[in-house]
Amino acid sequence: MLKFKKLFLLIFILVLEISCSFDGQIVRHEFVNGWKNNEVVELNFSNNTDNPDNDLFFVLRHEKSYKFSNIFLISNLKLNGQENVIDTIEYTLSQPSGKWNGETKISTVEHILKYKNNVTLIKDSLNTLTVRNSMRRNSEISPIENLESVLDIGLLIKPVN
Repeated sequence: MLKFKKLFLLIFILVLEISCSFDGQIVRHEFVNGWKNNEVVELNFSNNTDNPDNDLFFVLRHEKSYKFSNIFLISNLKLNGQENVIDTIEYTLSQPSGKWNGETKISTVEHILKYKNNVTLIKDSLNTLTVRNSMRRNSEISPIENLESVLDIGLLIKPVN
């Protein structure tokens, strides 16, 4: 029985390693008790490859208990010392049926959300992305104080092939 458990654990670790490997880099920010409305996340990153052309994606993880079907993000991207590019983006996270669009893993859902295509990143230059949420309930002006079920947000940088 002990040999079976060890074999199962080894197979599980190998599958996890294979499923987690991808071509690119990710920078993450974890939240302690949800994503507070006034909490601005700063993600610093650089291009450590020889490929200057990259696609950028948000990686958002939340618990299945997340109460909304979408999320609004306000981003501020500063690349290669150039001017800031500010965007307000809405992402749909679930279908009308309630099924999550992202990948469900036990009690969490992970969304890979397209942010920018074919962005030129100069090798080893420092780039900064700040992002905050901008969620409100329908017919209300005041923001939602805390998105309790949000676990983390990250930036995935994938070289364009």
